[in-house]
Amino acid sequence: MKKLLSLLLSLSVLLSGLALSMTAEAASYKTQLKNAGFPDSYIDSLVSLHNKYPNWEFKPFKTGLSFSAAVSGERSSHRKQILERGYGDKYYCSCSSCKKNGSYVYQYSGCYSASQWAVEHYMDPRNWLDEKHIFQFESNRYSAEHTQSGVEAIIKNTWMKNANITYVNTEGKTVTFTNNGSKVKYSKAIMEGAKAHNISAYYMASRIVKEVGSTKPSASGTVGTKKPFVGMYNYYSIGATSGGMSGLEWASGFLLAKKNTTMYSKYSSSTGKRSGTKTSISSGQRMSYIGTYGDNYKVKLYSGSYTTNGAVGYIKKSALRTTYFNYSRPWTNPYRSICGGAWYISDKYLTYQYTTYLEKFNVNKSSGMLYEHEYMQNVDAPSTEAVSKYNAYKNAGQLSKKKVFYIPVFSNMPNDTSSSSQSSSGSGTSGSSSSSKVTGLKVSATAPTTISVKWKAVSGASKYYIKINNQTKGTTFSKTVTSASSKLNGLTKGNVYKIWVRAYKGGKWTGYSSAVKARCKPGKSKIKSISSTGRGLIKTTWKKKSGADGYQIVYSRDKSFKNVVARKNVKGTSYTGKNFTKGRTYYVKVRAYIIYGGKKYYGKYSAAKSVKSK
Repeated sequence: MKKLLSLLLSLSVLLSGLALSMTAEAASYKTQLKNAGFPDSYIDSLVSLHNKYPNWEFKPFKTGLSFSAAVSGERSSHRKQILERGYGDKYYCSCSSCKKNGSYVYQYSGCYSASQWAVEHYMDPRNWLDEKHIFQFESNRYSAEHTQSGVEAIIKNTWMKNANITYVNTEGKTVTFTNNGSKVKYSKAIMEGAKAHNISAYYMASRIVKEVGSTKPSASGTVGTKKPFVGMYNYYSIGATSGGMSGLEWASGFLLAKKNTTMYSKYSSSTGKRSGTKTSISSGQRMSYIGTYGDNYKVKLYSGSYTTNGAVGYIKKSALRTTYFNYSRPWTNPYRSICGGAWYISDKYLTYQYTTYLEKFNVNKSSGMLYEHEYMQNVDAPSTEAVSKYNAYKNAGQLSKKKVFYIPVFSNMPNDTSSSSQSSSGSGTSGSSSSSKVTGLKVSATAPTTISVKWKAVSGASKYYIKINNQTKGTTFSKTVTSASSKLNGLTKGNVYKIWVRAYKGGKWTGYSSAVKARCKPGKSKIKSISSTGRGLIKTTWKKKSGADGYQIVYSRDKSFKNVVARKNVKGTSYTGKNFTKGRTYYVKVRAYIIYGGKKYYGKYSAAKSVKSK
């Protein structure tokens, strides 16, 4: 018995010593962070990350700016700070220039100006000190730790996943890219571009996905069929200041005539001479590159409005401006775009804007271009790309390895970040109360762009904070309300959303509720054509609905659809029904549906159309 007591006493002393050692270590690390220059409001979050990832190193990037001055500088032009549709009103600027006649003004396709609150929220580094979003502060310089499998993890939801580069060339033909006779995957091109230009492969992959990533290469910079820039690619949307076409013009190298010259319609490779129809070309004439033939370029003419009916022919290189044939431009295939874009970004940004945060918010005085020379305009870009980098490291088993984060520090920072914090862990901010958590959260898609949410009211709570993550796009936004229910409007049809709620009680935010998912219904369908092809067959086609999993087509003998004779669920956007009675008129309507949680959720029916069976 004495031996047992002695053993227990020794164990108790050992554990007490270990606890004291751990406490001392935590206190010591706090002191290190403070001595390095981190304010108190950063410390708890960084200590928590250090405890989980002791090899991570945090360095303060001392901006020498007050937070309010930095926000004001970034908002000197509201057009520079934008957000896509789908966020709450709090996120959009409502000044007289950004909101007119009750509607937000589009600054770019599908984007509004961000509000001051939104800019403050995304600029405040303390809102992003969790294990996922902190990667916006990681250096974007080359890392030998990055792997091709890690890149594949980032591009897994796009057409590039495990795929060889196939594209449309400048002559309009579909070809497969090869390098030294071997096919090249998109992920390998990214790895090669990263190593060649001393830039992070994971950053490159995340940037490409953010700019043009989709299940299909449908963006202007990836499709390769946009006239007059057939065969041109811009995977980073560099220079796309007014849309995808301006980005393709940038990728084509701004080729134009630097003097009056002549274009010929034909070229002989055997003689090296031009012939055929002559066209007089004036100085300043714009043209898109097609190919190189001896000392000539084959080109397509176009005007400032990108008209596509310009003539095609051969012009002497010496008569053309090629000043912007740099960074491997013109980008006549995806490989050149991927690697040339890496070269451009590395050359233009990595000296002073070496993190994703600094590329969006240039608060580095040493750059000489404070609040300018910003690669991206979406204020949420750093946080969303950070998650892509995190996932790549996680899937490659590299999260615990050494990493360095350069975290901006401003003077006179706001005291309270709790109302805007969006920690992806769902655990709330430091010091939040875990008691009185919101329970009973229920969500339902009530319209194509609306989800209704409700929960059990928390006694004594003065307000609630709803965090909404678009699982389809990987973006996050929020909404604050005073009642125990709300409607989330302006969402994207067919997209999946993950939702949490927490309460503000007794001067603190509680922990988040358990997350609940919902998916928006598809929008109203529209029939394109309907015809009877004989032998009792009726063919119907309709427009594709974004996010739809399938469609339901209904046939009736009356326009009120009281006498339904057939109902069919199909996957595609056309269907031919059989065995209809010759000479009888039938009415047809279509609606899209999504499948979520094993159930079908239907959008609105199209307008009905009629046809007489033959």
